Amino acid sequence: MLPPFVHDTLRWLRNETVLPAGAAAQSSDDSGMTDPGAGAYAAPLAAGIAGACGAAALLACHFLRLPSFAVAAVTLLALAAARGFRLESGCVRGGDRLAGVTGTGTALLMFLLLVEAAALAGLAVYHTPSAALALIAAAVFGSTASIVFRLTQPARPLEEIGDSRPSHSTALQGLMVVTIVICTALLLPVFRIGVTAAAFVAALSAFVCVVAIARNQHADDVPDCAAAAGKAAEVAALLAILAFVEAS
Repeated sequence: MLPPFVHDTLRWLRNETVLPAGAAAQSSDDSGMTDPGAGAYAAPLAAGIAGACGAAALLACHFLRLPSFAVAAVTLLALAAARGFRLESGCVRGGDRLAGVTGTGTALLMFLLLVEAAALAGLAVYHTPSAALALIAAAVFGSTASIVFRLTQPARPLEEIGDSRPSHSTALQGLMVVTIVICTALLLPVFRIGVTAAAFVAALSAFVCVVAIARNQHADDVPDCAAAAGKAAEVAALLAILAFVEAS
């Protein structure tokens, strides 16, 4: 019998990643995350584990003395592979759905990846271990943004849904508290208060922008738009960290 926190973390690993540990100790009552808010407080830790895979690739490439942009490219590939390319593929579909034009999502993803790779390469040049911590924090931001989108959208008025609309306030509170604790612990000792605050604000701003753009989405669009929100928050956090590091 696993402790609840370990059980919930493994369940989110199964849901959000393709890591072998995510398939371990699956209980018979685990019904594939039918409740999107179940154990949401453990999701940031699962995202941090996936981010650690990317961070390990970053450090390995650094020790191999690869060019900074190659380091960033391999790192992002490792991170995407650990998550089963869920955010990336969802971002492509979400972009196509929101724009109504095939190919828009691919262009959006390419733009986000180029910006993210450039930001990560710049951080790697600044200080590779710090870049690894920033990547893990960005992965946590991205996962949290994606889950929050799924729990809160589509944001229709209460009278249109009725009293049966599920409430995820407890799940959201736990998710946000753990995200703040983990990301602060990762960023604050290395980058100090200004950069840490900038990362939070940038991730939140990117999430709000996607919510505003996708305000008229249908229920079937939520998973893909959530992936786009997560990827945007991840990229925005890395870019904000680089910008404030370069300015300081």
